[in-house]
Amino acid sequence: MRISGDKICAVLNKVRILREHLERECANKQGPVVSPTDVHWAVEQVYALTIEMVEVAFEASHFYGKVERYKDSRARVLVRSNLSDDMKRLVAVKELCHLAIDEQDDWSTLGLETIRGLMDEWRLLRENGEGHQNPADPLVSEMLAEIAAIEIMYPMHFRDADLAKLDANDTTIKQIALEHEIPAAAIETALDHHEILSEAWAKIENASKT
Repeated sequence: MRISGDKICAVLNKVRILREHLERECANKQGPVVSPTDVHWAVEQVYALTIEMVEVAFEASHFYGKVERYKDSRARVLVRSNLSDDMKRLVAVKELCHLAIDEQDDWSTLGLETIRGLMDEWRLLRENGEGHQNPADPLVSEMLAEIAAIEIMYPMHFRDADLAKLDANDTTIKQIALEHEIPAAAIETALDHHEILSEAWAKIENASKT
């Protein structure tokens, strides 16, 4: 998928703001395992929202969660109750990230179709390195929210060391996932896109110095 560098930088800048707020204001020190409860609190604080977190019981193959927005600064995040604990954590944070990063044009009620599109996008990226050439706004939103969630739960500063350990066979993707309590697929996504994300973070850092 061809997502503009400006969009990626804008999303990562919002991740930076949330992480700085967590580090500065949250009583719990942020380590390898980031609490979705802390992220929930940070999004409420930074964006002046009241967010209800709800686990719901329903059967679906590829539908893990959704966010509902209301006009009075309220929102609800719904997460499937029968997911694994690490998947629940990632899904909860991804849906919270939608509240931080989405513009109104990104909102979509086509949840299942968007998730199917996202899975198809990851498949195309593996096959051709580019994915969809003209993705719809909701699909871009899903990709960016997933990137934001992974950046919050598996930050850049862990990845250089992990890549070196992987090259030396001193760790595995599964071990890294256990350390951060998120799915191994999220670790793979972060490491597969490490170079692009590193460049985006470097742009943000350089811009903050000017």
